[in-house]
Amino acid sequence: MATDNLARLSRRLLASPLKEGGEVFLFDKDYIKQTATLEPAVRDQINGLIADIRSFIPTDFAFSLSCEFAGIRLSIDFEDGDTGSTAGGGFFVSRRSMMRKLRSIDWDELRGELIVRSEIFDQLLSEADDRPPNIPSSKEAALRNYDALTAEIEAVRAQTPVPPFAVIVTGDVDGMGAETAMDRDELVSSIADLMTTQCEILAVLERGVSWSFAEIEKAKLEAVELLGPISRAKAERRFLP
Repeated sequence: MATDNLARLSRRLLASPLKEGGEVFLFDKDYIKQTATLEPAVRDQINGLIADIRSFIPTDFAFSLSCEFAGIRLSIDFEDGDTGSTAGGGFFVSRRSMMRKLRSIDWDELRGELIVRSEIFDQLLSEADDRPPNIPSSKEAALRNYDALTAEIEAVRAQTPVPPFAVIVTGDVDGMGAETAMDRDELVSSIADLMTTQCEILAVLERGVSWSFAEIEKAKLEAVELLGPISRAKAERRFLP
């Protein structure tokens, strides 16, 4: 039987074997396989919800669900050729409110807006392709921020326990700060995300020991390889004239 209470359904999924790393994500193309091991009552509820969502969303849009303690977050994407665009979504605590939202969307109008946006991105990306990567030097950035960086490194080393990995960055909005990671793969992924926001990578510490600048630059080159075309152009600062 369908349930209207998405918060309750979400908590049941978070208590199921689908939970990985504290989260549950369900994707419209894989959910039947993903939910196959659930107890029948929960499986029928979530599969029914996803089927109802698909009945409103055209097939050229993809969607996913993220389960949180207070409800379910719906993310919708539109793919136009090689370019993907975020098409909205929302956070919902009830099935009725989710369906009301989906019924209100003019999908033809939304599709048209996203295609135009995609064409603009294609033009920007074409222009960026003609520009060489302009990734800022971590050594130069570290020297510009020497005093504050020294204090931030000491703060990381003073943590108990010392994190396996930490990357220290600075940005125009949030200033200087450190992000931790459990292993090198997670670290490189974090560096990739940080570079797309125009942060400068100042230092990397592995169990409190600073990496050389050569090691940092190598990790940054690995990081951009993880990114899609637009995100990579942002990280390499090729959108800037």
